[in-house]
Amino acid sequence: FDGNGHTISGLIINRPGADYVGLFGYVGVGGQVRNLGLVGGAVSGDGRVGGLVGANSGTVSSCYATGAVTGRDAVGGLVGYNYRGTVSNCYATGAVTGTGDDIGGLVGYSRGTVSNCYATGAVTGTGDDIGGLVGSSRGTVSDSYATGAVSGTSSVGGLVGYSRGTVSNCYATGAVSGTRSVGGLVGSTSGTVSNCYATGAVTGTGDD
Repeated sequence: FDGNGHTISGLIINRPGADYVGLFGYVGVGGQVRNLGLVGGAVSGDGRVGGLVGANSGTVSSCYATGAVTGRDAVGGLVGYNYRGTVSNCYATGAVTGTGDDIGGLVGYSRGTVSNCYATGAVTGTGDDIGGLVGSSRGTVSDSYATGAVSGTSSVGGLVGYSRGTVSNCYATGAVSGTRSVGGLVGSTSGTVSNCYATGAVTGTGDD
């Protein structure tokens, strides 16, 4: 789908009991969504919820969303669940709220590539793996940034909540608060972080 630079305004999706919720519920391998903007509106679902795409295994590029997104697990301002897909040259500015794990300003859960992207909305989660840009990443996050405030429980980061992959050439400026494993850039990682920085205030109430 090529939006040719057009926008859709005021999209409302209210499916709190459903998974794979977004303007596009699922983009499969080889699928593409590009050059499209969502302005305002609100999207709510249960699992794998995104303002534009619920779950992506293809390519999402040159897209943006500004509306609020609400769900339980794998909730993102643009893409909820990015499984071996690519999200590039995209941004999200709406508030993102989740009652479970893997909540991110742009992407909730990613096992793919996120590059040249940013998110500015506040991210609030009551579970684990909460990030200003990506909640949980098992892939690559590069040349990206986040500026929104982030709050969660465990593995809470200004950019990425939990990373098991690579984070490079990124930064975060939002305030971060949580209980355990709280970081200005990354809450917790078993991967690599290079050429990155964070400037936001960090508050944690636990041991890590």
